[in-house]
Amino acid sequence: MAAAVAQREPVDLLFDYERRLVAAGTRLPAQQEVRDRWSGIGFRIGDQRFVASMDEVREVLDPPVCTRVPGTSPWFLGVANIRGNLVSVMDLHGFMAGGRSPQGRHARVLMYQREGVAAAFRVDDVLGLQRFYMEEQTTLSLDAGVLTPYLNGGFRRNNEEWPVLSLADFVASKDFLEISR
Repeated sequence: MAAAVAQREPVDLLFDYERRLVAAGTRLPAQQEVRDRWSGIGFRIGDQRFVASMDEVREVLDPPVCTRVPGTSPWFLGVANIRGNLVSVMDLHGFMAGGRSPQGRHARVLMYQREGVAAAFRVDDVLGLQRFYMEEQTTLSLDAGVLTPYLNGGFRRNNEEWPVLSLADFVASKDFLEISR
């Protein structure tokens, strides 16, 4: 039998497989409804949950060792060598509260890198990949203080609000560029 199969042309084999599948009545699975989804990295600053677009978060890291830069705002943690690149590290909790955030063992850094700009944002905790259906998208009335201008809508799921923090908007802002005291 194997010798007979080996002597047949590949196209003939494909036609034979197709003929047997049709004869067996194999059908495609039932068409399922496809719902658009949005995905982002969830994180916490203080008691507030946020989510950042997957397009904006290159990776999630443990907080790096930073070298302080004199004369900068307390929320600017300094520069760190991340994979051979010097990257500015911001403390988002400190930026919101106007100081430095408490050191916590759950703290992580969201690495942003786009269009030649690399920056790292320290958050209090990372809540993992969050997926939302587009019908869960909503406008929020949340007041996130100094981060409010960088919120780009949000999602509501199970009575929980997930504001979308645009790291790209923050990096392009005057707040990001003026780190001196």
